[in-house]
Amino acid sequence: MQSPLRDLRYAARQLRNSPAFTITAVLTLALGVGASTAIFSCVYGLLLQSLPFQGADRIVAISESHPQLKGGVEATYPDYQDWERQQTSFTQIAAYSMRNPDTVSLVFDGRAEQVNRVLASGNFFSLLGVTPLAGRLTSPQDDSDGNNHVAVLSASAWQRLFGRDRSVIGRTVALNGTSFTVVGVLPARAEFPAQGEIWLPLSLLNKDTQASRVWHSVKVLGRLRPGVSLSSAQVDMQTIAQRLASAYPATNRNVGVVLAPLRDQLVGTLRPAMLCLLAAVLLVLLVACANVANLLLVRAAANQHEIAIRQALGADRARLFSQFLAQTLLLCLVGGTAGVALASAALPLLRLALAHTSGLDPSMLQSIRLSIPALLFTLGTCTLTAILFGLLPATKTSSRLVGTLRSGDRTASAHHRSHNTLVAGEIAVAVVVVFLSTLVIRSFEKLLSTDPGFRTDHLLSVEITLPEPRYTDDSPATARFYQQLLDNIAHAPGVVSAGITNVVPMQPSQVMTRFLVQGAPPLAPGAYPLAQMRFVSADFFRTMGLAVNAGRVFNRDEIEKGSNFVVVNQEFARRYLAGRDPLNAQIILGVLNPRPATIPVLGVVANAHDLGIDADPQPEIYLPGFGLHAALLVRSTVDTDSLVPVIRESVRALDPTQPIYRVQTIDALLSDSTARQRMTASLLGIFAFVALALAAIGIYGVLAYSVTQRTREIGVRIAVGANRSDILYLVLRQAGSFTVVGVLIGAAIGLGSARLINGLLFQTSSVDPLSLAVAIGALALAAVLAAAIPAGRAASISPTEALHTE
Repeated sequence: MQSPLRDLRYAARQLRNSPAFTITAVLTLALGVGASTAIFSCVYGLLLQSLPFQGADRIVAISESHPQLKGGVEATYPDYQDWERQQTSFTQIAAYSMRNPDTVSLVFDGRAEQVNRVLASGNFFSLLGVTPLAGRLTSPQDDSDGNNHVAVLSASAWQRLFGRDRSVIGRTVALNGTSFTVVGVLPARAEFPAQGEIWLPLSLLNKDTQASRVWHSVKVLGRLRPGVSLSSAQVDMQTIAQRLASAYPATNRNVGVVLAPLRDQLVGTLRPAMLCLLAAVLLVLLVACANVANLLLVRAAANQHEIAIRQALGADRARLFSQFLAQTLLLCLVGGTAGVALASAALPLLRLALAHTSGLDPSMLQSIRLSIPALLFTLGTCTLTAILFGLLPATKTSSRLVGTLRSGDRTASAHHRSHNTLVAGEIAVAVVVVFLSTLVIRSFEKLLSTDPGFRTDHLLSVEITLPEPRYTDDSPATARFYQQLLDNIAHAPGVVSAGITNVVPMQPSQVMTRFLVQGAPPLAPGAYPLAQMRFVSADFFRTMGLAVNAGRVFNRDEIEKGSNFVVVNQEFARRYLAGRDPLNAQIILGVLNPRPATIPVLGVVANAHDLGIDADPQPEIYLPGFGLHAALLVRSTVDTDSLVPVIRESVRALDPTQPIYRVQTIDALLSDSTARQRMTASLLGIFAFVALALAAIGIYGVLAYSVTQRTREIGVRIAVGANRSDILYLVLRQAGSFTVVGVLIGAAIGLGSARLINGLLFQTSSVDPLSLAVAIGALALAAVLAAAIPAGRAASISPTEALHTE
């Protein structure tokens, strides 16, 4: 025990006596370990850590696939019921819905709050394996008519609305004017979906929706039976889908079933980005470790004469290994501790960035923290670094006793080869990181330059949901409320125009319709095309800044009289009205109803990226009218924040108990829609800069060491007639040799690995020549800058002083 402690004390003295070396090595390790620990914490929390549900690895999300749509879509209620009856792969399946509407007005103690509502089947919480924080949760008995006026609160809603008062259990609250009894409270982190604040029985879903195989209204979860794999369950559910397609060809033809782990639904599209970031940061860590190894080799080479003398006097190799290992352990301990502190400071920033990422369930953010596995990852990284790179210098130095003691042996060609190999490896890794980062950054630049199709500046969005049964869809009272609201806001100071739609811009309408074009060739019922459908007010297009390409849009009189017209976007006209005058076309809606409606096209407007800025515009049909839920859009010449009190007072003037919610600017919404790409590009840019800096430090260290070791040789060269340019060429040639090798290897690896990140790229090729040129140019510039100082120092060596060094 005494010997290791003595070695540690000796190592501490050695490091204290070399502050420049110690600080450089510690900071290098801190950067590599800190970045990798932070990203690994995110990856572990999002992709590896167990979800807060009992047996979460057995819970799968079940959705429908449609030949005209990407990814899975929600199921219809009748399909869900058929799945439940016919499936054999799950112990149980459950459904939930946040549709029509997703919020309700909760009134208590004279206050009104708009809260996020979830309709869930009675076995929903049983499937998740959740136990209540207070009271009880819903059960299958609560799904029957007459027993379904019960509610379960989230822990956050219980805190915010009732101050964690346990007497709320059994209390009656009014939801959209109807009484419900609060029966329980969910524990924190078990609130699913995370947006929910109050859970009600699924039997409250609109009766027409429950009977329809047209409206995709419910999301479905299943718990796999013991011994049943996801693939076998997929086969089982696909067989049921084929039966339904045969039984209901008009709605279910070519409709399949998609099964995925619940985690995939919670993480959304973030998995590829996180894996890419993890790979990049591990490469940066590799560069940092190689740099530390080079520093240790340089330090060991500088002390090799002393080490050789100690060996000659009887010091065994094990003792030398122990001292080298003690020194590296101390460096890794200090560097690792600093890295953990750096990761701890970075994680809140990463959570903030991820909070704005669309598709990521908010509940997953709580799992991003410095967990035990993340700290074990850090400990393992530091230990491995200490062992590998601590013993490497000892191996290189202790094997050259005779050559080192020979006077004047300063060429140390084997040392030079070791240094050059490590630095070439650093450069290769840096090229890969910079190339992949440049690809993603260029992709993000193209995304930012994409025109959303409408003006996002000075545009405010406010959501309103009118309560039933006082209001209903398409009722005169609903239309009167919104039209009066628009009139009041339009006359407010600074307001340019105001319009209403049923969905906030840049989000899927969640309402799609099958249709036909009058006079087009007949299609089989299951092959009807689909289009996004949005309900809008007369001033919606002007407020959005959507250009009218042909015809005109609705006016107020036509909306008030209930005139039947539609406006379509340019993509709809391109796909379905090509070769004909769109203003003479008629669209058939309700094609699966006994009495479909034939409606003329009034105008064609420009495309808007309503499914996201990175998604191609889809066919859209705009219809006039108002529904219970509305997204109020206000364009102004003043600060949009100043309009919020005006809007709130205008709403209260029409209905004192009606709240507004989700107040946001469209600029902020646009920014949030690119949050994942922005975070990925920003972090990769940082990693690329760190990799470049570390590679430059490595190049500088090797050349500076080489110049020091070759001082006598350079002095001789100058003494026999070599000029300054010859010496500069000598040093730069050495730098060029390992730089060229590293760049070529890195370029080959980068081009080969770029295909793995195709899913992260937007309108950018994985073999983009400009990105490759940027990566090679950046490394070449870093190499030149790093080589400049040692080369200049070598060219200024005095031959007299050089020849007296021995």
